[in-house]
Amino acid sequence: MNGSGYNNSKDARTIGKAAVTHILHITDFHFLAEPGQTLLGVDTEQSFAAVLEHAGHAPWKPDLALLTGDLVQDPCHSSYERLKQRLSALGIPCYCLPGNHDDPRLMSELLPSENVHVQHRIMLDPWQIVCLDSTISGKASGRLSDEQLGLLEQSLRNHPDRYTLIALHHHVIPSGSRWMDTMVLENASEFLAITQKYPHARAVVFGHVHQEIDKVFGRLRLLATPSTCFQFKPFSPNFALDIAAPGYRWIELYADGTIGTRVERLTDVPAGLEFTSNGY
Repeated sequence: MNGSGYNNSKDARTIGKAAVTHILHITDFHFLAEPGQTLLGVDTEQSFAAVLEHAGHAPWKPDLALLTGDLVQDPCHSSYERLKQRLSALGIPCYCLPGNHDDPRLMSELLPSENVHVQHRIMLDPWQIVCLDSTISGKASGRLSDEQLGLLEQSLRNHPDRYTLIALHHHVIPSGSRWMDTMVLENASEFLAITQKYPHARAVVFGHVHQEIDKVFGRLRLLATPSTCFQFKPFSPNFALDIAAPGYRWIELYADGTIGTRVERLTDVPAGLEFTSNGY
């Protein structure tokens, strides 16, 4: 797996501006119970390490990393402890939220450390990031509880002076892949209705779909980021793997409320990827 080829280009929307915060968005690592194990033929921990190495060639050090779920495939002490060790070595604040393969209770118990955090709100003048738990125990689809929707609305209502970036695991609009869209955020319309009431809600970032999405809903920018391991083929009616390489997203927050973003990818797909797999 080749980690070279960093792209130094800027988002055209923000040329000439200086970002107030640089965010590394990484998602869907799928760490397994033991080192060296593979999923769909991929050593997911090794692929994760290659992505971090690639991101390390950026001309700046990110202010924080935002991790949006499916941090592990096997939610156990070993997988979360190894992830914590790798995140601690980054030396930047890392903010984690759960995906459908995670155990939120175990995450909250095992991950927090000096620079690894599991929390609902991150304050970054003049921005805030609201981190939501969209998981349903025992299900692959997602739903925001009344408590989580209340947290979102309270954060938006109580901080009208702060532009807001919202992070969760599940996709809030259809991806175009029929099989994947059976696992969408079930109450996405309710979620989106809240965001549209507050003009300072600027963007939503999520994982789950293992592919890149950049769309607009009203004033809201909707951003999905590739997985750090294997990718799902876009617009496929059934489960299928894509030939795209693992990736991550840079998000740049600006003082005027604008957002710059781009996806970076490794040069190659992970060695051993089983393209003929029909699920996992």
